Amino acid sequence: MKVASKKAEIGRLLRERGLRVTPQRVAICGRLLERHDHFTPHQLHEALRSQFPSLSPNTVYLTLSQLESVGLVRRVHIAGHSVFDSNTGVHDHLHCERCGRVQDLPARRGRPPRPGGAGAWRIERASHTFFGLCPDCRAREARG
Repeated sequence: MKVASKKAEIGRLLRERGLRVTPQRVAICGRLLERHDHFTPHQLHEALRSQFPSLSPNTVYLTLSQLESVGLVRRVHIAGHSVFDSNTGVHDHLHCERCGRVQDLPARRGRPPRPGGAGAWRIERASHTFFGLCPDCRAREARG
């Protein structure tokens, strides 16, 4: 997809969700949606700072919160950090405790299991994070 048509598509998506279209918002949304990945606000700020020198970390954080509120991204808490995930479908995560890599893992479809002690709670969704070492870190460990 050409850059201009990609920006137009993102602009349309933002307008459909009731958000104002700004160059910074289009860039943040574009970075998140170009591939399903997991970004901290700091990582996004660093990635876009050369393109937008006046972009503040606060603008990135507020934009991510707005994108979350309209369902374009999901906030996931992993190892004490907020990570924003552009894959809003049902899935779990794998987290490498050495390099910090986060990877999607398909989750079981259907109603989430009812945990003991949930009482009168109505469970809407569930996600799990599995912690360990990714294949790259395991290979480095084996060589090392």
